[in-house]
Amino acid sequence: MSEPLQVKGFAWLNLLSFVKEKHGAAALQQLASAFPEHRANFDTHAVMPISWLPGAMHLGAVSWVVNQFYGGTIEGARRFGGELAARNVSSTFSSFARLEDLKVALSSTERAFGTFYSRGHMKLSLVGDVLDAHLSEFPDANPLFGNVLGAGLISFLHAGHIEGELLHVTTTADSIHYQVKLRSMPGSSPSPVPFSARK
Repeated sequence: MSEPLQVKGFAWLNLLSFVKEKHGAAALQQLASAFPEHRANFDTHAVMPISWLPGAMHLGAVSWVVNQFYGGTIEGARRFGGELAARNVSSTFSSFARLEDLKVALSSTERAFGTFYSRGHMKLSLVGDVLDAHLSEFPDANPLFGNVLGAGLISFLHAGHIEGELLHVTTTADSIHYQVKLRSMPGSSPSPVPFSARK
């Protein structure tokens, strides 16, 4: 039997901090009340950034936030995903701002996913100006969460000086597939080439 999905503590703490900063302490209390079985994990002083926490709790909290504050729509999920990822990039992944090479930026974005979740494999490939991203072996994938992650991908690329537009998000029970139209890339790579981040 496969191991259940887990999320890293720093990602969970970032979500809680975002909710409090963006929507207020009362919203954070409402979110905690929606998950009474996980109340201990809402004590930010008790959660270690390097610890693993239940992934189902994390996915459920993300859906709750989208439904409560972003209209429960795909567009709302993308807006929330972009805002949340921007907070991550500005703190935990601030080093992305120093990336100046297209291949390095893409491979760094691919590797960053593995620091968030215990399950799932992200593979990026670039042909022409379309970036293809495939997340496989990711349990409980769903359209709302898929679009939250898709918008997060755009934010991570932006931090690496790559501007892109999310074209398509397709989800199955255990995979998410993205297509991103690249608009501009780091100066050291003026034109995209066929590329796979994995060797």
